[in-house]
Amino acid sequence: MIKIFQVVECGGPGGTGEQVAAICNGLDPKKFKVSLIYAVRSGSPEDYRARCRGAKHAYYVPEMTREIAPRMDAAALRRLHKLFSEHRPDAVHAHSSKAGVLARAAAKSAGIKTVFYSPHGYGFLMQDRPKAVRALYRAIERAAARFGETIAVSPSEAEFARKLAPRGAVHTVCDAYLGDFPEPIAHDGLVVGSCGRMTHARNPDAWVLLAQRLTDSRNGVKCVWVGGGEDEARAKVFLTNMNLLHKTAITGWLPAEEARERMRGLDLFVHYSRWDAMPNAVLEAMAVGLPVVASDIPGNRDAVIPGVTGFLVKNEVELLERCQELLDDADLRRRFAAAGRDRVRKEFTRERQLDGLSALYLG
Repeated sequence: MIKIFQVVECGGPGGTGEQVAAICNGLDPKKFKVSLIYAVRSGSPEDYRARCRGAKHAYYVPEMTREIAPRMDAAALRRLHKLFSEHRPDAVHAHSSKAGVLARAAAKSAGIKTVFYSPHGYGFLMQDRPKAVRALYRAIERAAARFGETIAVSPSEAEFARKLAPRGAVHTVCDAYLGDFPEPIAHDGLVVGSCGRMTHARNPDAWVLLAQRLTDSRNGVKCVWVGGGEDEARAKVFLTNMNLLHKTAITGWLPAEEARERMRGLDLFVHYSRWDAMPNAVLEAMAVGLPVVASDIPGNRDAVIPGVTGFLVKNEVELLERCQELLDDADLRRRFAAAGRDRVRKEFTRERQLDGLSALYLG
């Protein structure tokens, strides 16, 4: 039996945390003994541990924080080294940038030979960080890439990994869609929606402007953001000042199942993000039968097939025009929706993800 440690700094609600929980719960217990080392950015450690029920053992390391913090990082590194030295896992799989750096360094110092790293979105892609900070993140990733193998969660992420370490081993195992395939909910009018944390990465300012332009140009259209976050209050102020509260809604944070249920009541899904790894929200939208209009960036390009499951757009003018085109053409929406559901069923299944990871873990 292979003893494997999953290490994640961003446990809790959110794409990476949900993917790691699904891996812990889905790996064959006859082949793998899974342990979890984790921290959480939001939510409670107890709740996240409960969701990772497939992990036989779990170790909470709150010192493993998102930002660079030398004292906390040193403490987390010591704890990881101690855990790896005591338990001697056959393999370590680290998820997200901070856990990736710390776990790879600790595994090397503890003599663990098989180490994997999944970035789930490289830190140097975050456009809300100063250029100097992004350059530092890139340098750290390049240095750490010498240790272990990369398991990219999308083909675009694999391209970045190969540029960081041209001679390193890079594999691609895409994130999985973790829900069911329910039918859309019948409703009156047309509803355009987005879903996810309302942060700079998801570009809520562009969503507010799109809501204004769509509701002005098309009668009866409503715009909904399923989720909430640090930019929620700012967005609500803009909507109030634009007199759009009666034409829009922001749900605030919802459990994953409830968020998917709200998405069933949409007609069109918009994901105009500034950067992405594998956009789980887009997979969820296609799975529930929605055509997608997304920004033309790495990650989104791995999910959306232009002209087949939706559109990729380069600017806010194209975003508006493509949304208007789909709102005016019910047949095109239905064709894109059907193709999107079919793509998720075939390409982004849990079985495919777990088979790919299992093969790598088994060597």
